[in-house]
Amino acid sequence: MPQCKYHAFISYSHADRRWADWLHKALETYLIPQRLVGRTTAAGTIPKRFAPVFRDRDELPSATDLDRKVNEALAQSAALVVICSPHSASSRWVDAEVREFKRLGREQRVFCLIVDGEPNAGDIPGREHEECFAPALRHRIGADGGSMPGRTEPIAADARPGKDGKANAKLKLLSGLLDVGFDELRQREQQRAHRKLAWVAGLSLVGMLATSGLAAFALHARNQAQFQREQAENLIGFMLGNLKDKLDEVNRLDILDEVADHVMGYWDAQGPGASVEGSGKRAKALLMIGQVRLAQGRMDDAGRAFAESLDIARATAARQPGNPDLQMAVVDAYSFQGLNEWQRGDIDAALARFDKALPIVARVVHAHPRNGDWQERLMWAYNNRGHLREVRGQFEQALGDYVSVQRVAQALVERQPGNAKYKQRLADTYDSLGQLLYKQGNLAGAERYYAAERALLRTLLADDPRNNVTRAYLAAADTFYAHVAGSRGQLDEARESLQRAHDVGSAMLAESPGDVDLAGDLASYCRRLARVMRLQGDRVAARRMLARATTLYGDIVARAPDGVRGRLGKAATLLESAQLEWQEGHRARAAGLAAGARSQYAALLQERPDSRDASLGLASALLLLGKLDAHLGRPAAAADAWNRSLDALRVYGDDSRDPEQLSVRAELLQLLGRTTEARVLVSRLDAAGYRDPAFLEWAAAGIRPRPAATPTNGNR
Repeated sequence: MPQCKYHAFISYSHADRRWADWLHKALETYLIPQRLVGRTTAAGTIPKRFAPVFRDRDELPSATDLDRKVNEALAQSAALVVICSPHSASSRWVDAEVREFKRLGREQRVFCLIVDGEPNAGDIPGREHEECFAPALRHRIGADGGSMPGRTEPIAADARPGKDGKANAKLKLLSGLLDVGFDELRQREQQRAHRKLAWVAGLSLVGMLATSGLAAFALHARNQAQFQREQAENLIGFMLGNLKDKLDEVNRLDILDEVADHVMGYWDAQGPGASVEGSGKRAKALLMIGQVRLAQGRMDDAGRAFAESLDIARATAARQPGNPDLQMAVVDAYSFQGLNEWQRGDIDAALARFDKALPIVARVVHAHPRNGDWQERLMWAYNNRGHLREVRGQFEQALGDYVSVQRVAQALVERQPGNAKYKQRLADTYDSLGQLLYKQGNLAGAERYYAAERALLRTLLADDPRNNVTRAYLAAADTFYAHVAGSRGQLDEARESLQRAHDVGSAMLAESPGDVDLAGDLASYCRRLARVMRLQGDRVAARRMLARATTLYGDIVARAPDGVRGRLGKAATLLESAQLEWQEGHRARAAGLAAGARSQYAALLQERPDSRDASLGLASALLLLGKLDAHLGRPAAAADAWNRSLDALRVYGDDSRDPEQLSVRAELLQLLGRTTEARVLVSRLDAAGYRDPAFLEWAAAGIRPRPAATPTNGNR
């Protein structure tokens, strides 16, 4: 091979950027075994480090001649590594890079890392979308860059679940890149892993030997080995427990990637037949590894770790059925499996996991009613199941779960009135109950629970005024309370509460200007406050708040373009801006903003068809666009928009009691001439005490006589 500037060129779709990040780091930081360094192979002389490796995002300067820069890098690379997935298979840039590298006559130096999809699925009718190999990988390429007759079979390592796995896939790639045997590298890697753990354990042992009484203990080889193993396992517990939490706080869980791999190697080396204590530690370590993977978004890896943890925990608990700690290890494994399935969007599977955890933790708590940690596990299990039932629209069952959480939390607070953690748990439960009752149309109950949440959080903040977490929770509680107050027509109270939330949000973002979550909170406060100001007739202040919300959401979406919260907030801000322009008589501007909101909500629904927030937003945008069509004398277009708006609300179901969607649905029915149906919904909203000024405005004009002393400022 010619002397090259780069050992390898990584070609990938930017949708697979996380894999490219990992591979780049894995190759450049891999310590090549000393006895291999300097050996001459068909790939050249083996170096001490496999660096540098080229990646366009890291290596290319800003320039307009991107193609020339890429071609130069390809020509200066000794090998090409392609990250293969359906994303890269459809990327014309990946295909072009492979063609160019093969055109240089280096086809034998092309290596593949399969991360998703299926090789050669393009040959199977109906499965073309699963293909992970770009066209240039599957064909010979001529000197002109064109495809030649005949197929090729790429040299591939497979990081998919059930295949090589991540660690072995890395070694297989390095084996090909260095032209050495895979077994040679794997054995060296296993030896290195065991040496590292032995060294760490030995270092811990040396430190402990300095203390009194341990010198005699260390004289016995068997005891020494046991002690060494305990130290290693304690260190593992620290790395995956305390250290994990600290790294999570600073967004650096990636540091634990190699640690997790070595931990798995350590436990594998111990083999089966461990003691009950050792098996319990192994189950806990696997659970923590799963938590790391889950936090990193690596759900397949997390699922495997949780499943293995559950298998070991159940087998261990069966050996000592009266041991509550082992029973709780089973509960934890089920619970984290449920969280993993929840994040995947598989609500049924997640519910099944929580259903299995609940009776176990309930039995343990019944037998040990004074253990606060286990009481918290019971609250967690009920709370998670309640949220999932709420997502499925099973509101009565969800209410039962939340009431169970409240009962446990209330008992803990009464037992330990000075425990801030228990008070926070109780406040969280008030929040869940408030939101659920609002969706059921019980506005008075929702307001009562939000008021209780605010009062409890204020006592917590009084005890610890610098606690930013409590400040943020209180601001959110003020926001939800304001939402209910506004729904009941109490605009002054809603504005005052939202202004407090806005002021807290502004102060916290000023303290941490780069925090996306804080920016999202403040943007939400601004948007909600703008609506209240508009309904009160304070349009200048409303426009100022909307301008700030627009800026904040624009920055959030630019930094996290796939984030659902930012995109929903941006669409809602567009819609509220359209309502303000409509109210001020600026029809053209209102139409443009409403159309923008409609497009953004529709895009979100393409990704999340069951999203109630996006469905209600789309329905509201179409409602306003229909009004604009009607104003311009286009009744057919208006009716079409309103009918499509009704279709968007189908996700709520016919038995929904959510007041906001009922208000939108009732107005649509009234506009479409279906007055009898509209009156039924208006009566239901009246009975619930729904007094949102926008609702009262159109209902009074089109359905029934206006109630006495009803606010009249503002239109929907």
